[in-house]
Amino acid sequence: MQIRDYLESILDIISASPYVESKSISFEERPPNAAYITGILAFINGSKLHFKEFIVCKSEDIIFLKYAYHYLTQDGAFIFRYDNALDPKAKAMATYPAHKHLPGHLLPAERPSMKDILKEIANLMEAQK
Repeated sequence: MQIRDYLESILDIISASPYVESKSISFEERPPNAAYITGILAFINGSKLHFKEFIVCKSEDIIFLKYAYHYLTQDGAFIFRYDNALDPKAKAMATYPAHKHLPGHLLPAERPSMKDILKEIANLMEAQK
């Protein structure tokens, strides 16, 4: 997969979500085979997802060197964050450095796809109805 193909797939996934109200996405290609993608998705309930991915394309694979997906309520309260920061509190987890932050604790978690994150957010929004 080429980097531009990956970006197009992310944009398609975001556009397919009925819960995304607006998006602001920045894409910076870093030749020969890397890119930095950042964005903010605003949802119909006012919540927001801030995300960043530093990726490298190797053959047909996309390698995620750094990532973070940070989800907040309308008033800015923390809901969850997935990242692969070298957090000492996550060091004993089987998925280290990948993990998930929830209010008050950490969980082992592999990097979710954008589709998985949007599904998790949709499920949270549906549960609040």
